[in-house]
Amino acid sequence: MEVHTSSFNPPMRKGVHPSKVAAPVRPAPPLHHEIISLGDEKTILEKDIAIPMRDGIKLYANVYRPTAGTVKKTPSIVLFSPFGKHGGIPTDLFQNMGVDFESLSKHTLWELPDPLVWCGEYGYSLVLVDARGTWWSEGEAAYYFSPEEGRDGYDIVEWIAKQDWNTGKVGWGAVSYYAMSIYQTAVLKPPHLAAIMAWEGMSDIYREVNVVGGIPSVPFQHYWMSLTGNSLGWNENAATMPLEQPMFTDLWSSKVVDWSKIDIPAFSVTGWSSLALHLRGTIGSWNAFESAQKYLWVHSLREWEAYYSPDGQRRQKAFWDRFLKDKVNEVDEWSPVELEARERFGKAVTRFEPSWPPPTSKLTAFALGADGRLVSDATSTPGTSGSVSFTSHHPDSSVQWEHKFQTRTEITGNSSLTLHLQALQSPDADLYVAVQKLSKDGKQVMWYNITQIAEASAMHGWLRVSHREKDESASVPGRPVHTHQRRLWLQQSDVVKVEVEIWPSSTIWEAGETLRLVVQGHSFFDQNIAMVSRRSHSHNFGEVKIWFGGDFDSHLLLPVITQKSP
Repeated sequence: MEVHTSSFNPPMRKGVHPSKVAAPVRPAPPLHHEIISLGDEKTILEKDIAIPMRDGIKLYANVYRPTAGTVKKTPSIVLFSPFGKHGGIPTDLFQNMGVDFESLSKHTLWELPDPLVWCGEYGYSLVLVDARGTWWSEGEAAYYFSPEEGRDGYDIVEWIAKQDWNTGKVGWGAVSYYAMSIYQTAVLKPPHLAAIMAWEGMSDIYREVNVVGGIPSVPFQHYWMSLTGNSLGWNENAATMPLEQPMFTDLWSSKVVDWSKIDIPAFSVTGWSSLALHLRGTIGSWNAFESAQKYLWVHSLREWEAYYSPDGQRRQKAFWDRFLKDKVNEVDEWSPVELEARERFGKAVTRFEPSWPPPTSKLTAFALGADGRLVSDATSTPGTSGSVSFTSHHPDSSVQWEHKFQTRTEITGNSSLTLHLQALQSPDADLYVAVQKLSKDGKQVMWYNITQIAEASAMHGWLRVSHREKDESASVPGRPVHTHQRRLWLQQSDVVKVEVEIWPSSTIWEAGETLRLVVQGHSFFDQNIAMVSRRSHSHNFGEVKIWFGGDFDSHLLLPVITQKSP
């Protein structure tokens, strides 16, 4: 039975006409089918091709490919999104993010390959498709990351395979939406989809961006809708969905696939900087793929910096050449997992692992102590109970615990924080958690997240306490999964146990450096930057008390790899 997202009643809003969008987004020119040369004498662009879908509507695509005199047939890479095949999103929005724009041709669209390089030099065709109900593509965009989008993707892949310029092999993927749109198509197994590349993909938009830890992310969704809500019809209103459907409803569930059904070659890439966005889902989905040839690279750079770097481009070409052109190359020697364990920004140690999390990591509990210490020796855990408090609605209030390492220690894998908690003036509380690295002189080591400023700690986690109910069948030590099916409100006298999921990380502490755990009621990120703002309709007010010791086993669970100093 086919699933139809529209039957789950998503909130909708009228799209902005493609010719009337407001800056900074660029309006789309009227549809006009033509073939033009891009000036390098190797690459052509065929604009506004209508691709028919099974229900009769048409999606519009731009196809970049080598000139006929260069090569007649090429493998193709699908680049599918609501951002505009004409270049709706200007690169001006993403300056100072580590990308050397001068190294790219003027034909390069944001988050996409440079067509002069990939077509004219490497011999691929790039098929840029505007998603259903966006820009001039027909239909309604009530289908972001949905089964409907997957069926469209299937039809696109098979249409490409029939074109006289395609070799019969099709790949799919680039950055962000261009990666996330892979999953719904790949589980349907179109015959000519040969490989996928999920570069900063997301697997569960409820848990990973819209309602992280049960906390709605409204500012980010308004920002996202300003880039995508452009169409002739109606759009799924991502900005109000977290408020109108704050629990994990059938609508949200329809946007999550069974990743074990994906069994074709896959290259997944993310960075430790992609917090409350792509990091969790890229790793989680890759772990579930049943592909015999699947590779995960987790780097220490920023999202787009890695994609456009020479190393990133080399890896992309090697992967596509291996599985779309059948060229034997370095990919056959790739480790299943390559990751960079961070020491500070710009300095990391490369590790090669057979799986995630690394089998050499050992989950270790650090108990919260009354003296502000994190204690890893169970025999030193306080025998009597105690508590500390913070004012949840106050921007300068937090509680902290520290642990100084005596030997070089790497923490790589999944982590969690167990707290016994009491909210004294509110039936709920929003928890923001950071695990920070302090240098030997006590200064915090900061990393970039996805923005232009270094504001991220080593690890972060989020949880709205009323969403604390766990899915026991899906949870594993170090990675609690919450059901988000019902709210469990607090009573003033209640002391409840909560487990906060802390997103994956890989960070090294030298001997003499300190790990600091911070818990507070507000975001650690700049709330004036929409891309990372997690400001929401807060459920915080008054004193929140955290209990530990005695019967209250409050602890931080970390995946520890103890190392000798080099």
